[in-house]
Amino acid sequence: MTAITKDFRLNADKRKSIENVYENYLLTQTNKARKTYDTAKARFDALYPKVWELITNVVRHHQPQEDVDTIKSMRAKYNDDGGRIHDDNCFYFVNPSEETYQNCEGETKTRINENEIHVEMTLDARPNGTYGNQFAYAYYYDELKQKGLDPDFDLRWSGEKKNPRYYEEESRVRNYLGFSRDKNDDGRNKHHDEWKAKTIPVIGTSYCHSRQFKVDDITHSVFNEFTIAQEKLVQAHENMFKYINEKVMKLRQGLRTYTKFSQAKELFDKLGIPLNESVIDEQSSMALSVFSPTNLADMLTDQEEQFSSREEKIAYFKSLQATVN
Repeated sequence: MTAITKDFRLNADKRKSIENVYENYLLTQTNKARKTYDTAKARFDALYPKVWELITNVVRHHQPQEDVDTIKSMRAKYNDDGGRIHDDNCFYFVNPSEETYQNCEGETKTRINENEIHVEMTLDARPNGTYGNQFAYAYYYDELKQKGLDPDFDLRWSGEKKNPRYYEEESRVRNYLGFSRDKNDDGRNKHHDEWKAKTIPVIGTSYCHSRQFKVDDITHSVFNEFTIAQEKLVQAHENMFKYINEKVMKLRQGLRTYTKFSQAKELFDKLGIPLNESVIDEQSSMALSVFSPTNLADMLTDQEEQFSSREEKIAYFKSLQATVN
């Protein structure tokens, strides 16, 4: 026996609720953008502990532990006059090489290229000169979503920074991650502090660029690979947002022409997405729509994800899950 579905008139709030159902559904599905993100995050997580170990070995090679211990004992006796020690998580490495170039007079000259690389091991990392804390938003994407926060706020309102919602969500996300504090701070879930607390004692000032550690070709390439992994994670987050946002915008355009719940329900049935009428609770009369549910369903379905049967679609998603796992 088919269940009777109540019909209601749609307004802006109800359309937004339906839109949220669709967006949340997309976040649970396997697609190319999500798979790329998961792969990028797994790659970074695999490299992170290995790079820490390598950094520790490099630093201790240039600054033996006995030298660090000596300065610590001198500081205990003479305070700042005993030397300088800093707990660091930001490093500069160089792998000098000779290169040729032509000067303004056309003469061939040689010079040393330091091949400097900057490795940041905290949530403050700004791979490839990115602005703000995009790495942190990308890394904790799923956790932020689970907490009802928006890790996409900077991407969502990048062209309208004066939007009050941008600043409101920025404050909530940054406070949760520990980049900022408020008067109600409970001290929990401060990931920024967790990452910052992991350090290596180095001899020198707190300014990490004031010292450079020389490394060989292989070590330099590993550090370069790590910074690329950071960049790819940020890029994967951006691409996943674009993928989902494009589909949500198409849905939003179609929902504006829908006047009642049954039209949205028909669309979601065609997409195979559960939509419960309890999401919106007012009854209303029927009206015609400009976008037919069939046409809009086609627009919201990726060409590469269209299948002739439900069984083929299920088999496809299972194969992707097996690939990821």
